[in-house]
Amino acid sequence: MEEKSLPKYLGPDISGKTEKMSREEIKMRFNNEIASLYSQRGAAWLIEFSYAFGLVQQLVEPFIRQCPSILDLGAGTGNLSRAILEKIKSVHMTLMDYSQNMLDEVPKVLAEYRGRYRIVNADFMEHDFGQRNYAAVISSFAIHHCRGDSEYLNLYRKIYGCLVKPGIFVCCDIVAGDNQSLSERNEREWVSYLQDQNFSEQEINRLLSNYRIEDSPVSVRKHIEFLVQAGFDTADVIWKKANFAVYAGVCE
Repeated sequence: MEEKSLPKYLGPDISGKTEKMSREEIKMRFNNEIASLYSQRGAAWLIEFSYAFGLVQQLVEPFIRQCPSILDLGAGTGNLSRAILEKIKSVHMTLMDYSQNMLDEVPKVLAEYRGRYRIVNADFMEHDFGQRNYAAVISSFAIHHCRGDSEYLNLYRKIYGCLVKPGIFVCCDIVAGDNQSLSERNEREWVSYLQDQNFSEQEINRLLSNYRIEDSPVSVRKHIEFLVQAGFDTADVIWKKANFAVYAGVCE
């Protein structure tokens, strides 16, 4: 199927649900989705999509000279890995995701890069990444499925442990504001952007409903604090727009 013929990504219809989805419910929903919707290069729902993904590539490139291996957590259909493989010719990607349905789309998305990636069907919250295996760990729109501060911190400790030194972790994700008022302000900016992208009121309400029921984002300040607690020597926010951000941690 050509990308131009694919409908907009809106997520599942979970109208009527009021409680946060469990990890198993999220896994089931990804396994029941049309995976090709997630492989589109132009994600109209995300502000400055190409720019944000480009930052991830720029940040990891200096770290792969001695170890060309990168781990992509919650890799889905391989969108972020594709952005890396397109620009960095020597790199080898490991794509990890707990949805086999999403991973089944990867060979199509990464058809040009056969032999330069491998697939691991596993839950990154539970899977052992090993020690000092990767120059970089990356992720996009997956880590927000963590539930609670301890899950974020434990994940960042595992990421720190699997990085060679110097190594880097870079994440592009949805984030909360530092308080409720700021979260609401950021969401209003997102809604305004979606309106400019010709999303209908019904489509916007569906995106917001999914976001509130499925995702558990925390503020960029908390991400930085967790990365430092996990052992990273440097942590910073590289880019932020509304409720989206690219942030990174470096171990030296």
